[in-house]
Formats: sequence, structure tokens, C-alpha cells
Amino acid sequence: MKTIKVKELEVPTGAMPEVVDILIDNEMDNSLTGTDDDHDFIYLEVSYDKDDDDQKAAIHEIEDIIANYEDDDDDDEDEKGD
Repeated sequence: MKTIKVKELEVPTGAMPEVVDILIDNEMDNSLTGTDDDHDFIYLEVSYDKDDDDQKAAIHEIEDIIANYEDDDDDDEDEKGD
């Protein structure tokens, strides 16, 4: 029996191409639910099978991309302030 989970993600617009590639490669159902006021983030709902190791790994990879993108963005802001 499949256990489908839905994950809500806040994806920086600059990270979307990488995220989309992962979603397509893993044939994961998803829907765009909106953007923030400044269009810096895209809100995305991703459905995945909790028991599918490949799809769980894909979710973790997407979360890592988002975290790394945010870290890089923070570094850029720090450099501008110097």
C-alpha cells in the first residue's frame, strides 16, 4: 500500500531549474501554489510515496538545494555589507 505525503516547499526562484529537473527525473506530482510578494520564492506542493526511497531521496536533495541557495544568498548579502 502506498503512503502518499505532501510536502510544501518555498523555493527561491533562482533554484527552480534544479528543483524542476529533480521533479521530472523522479516523476513526482507537484503543483505551484503561488509566489511571495517580491517574486523571490515560488511555493510548491510535492506529492511523493513515503515508502519510495528514490522519491524520499529526491525530496532531501531538493531541500539541500534550497538550503544551499539560501546560504549562498546570505553570503552575497554579507559581502555587499562589507
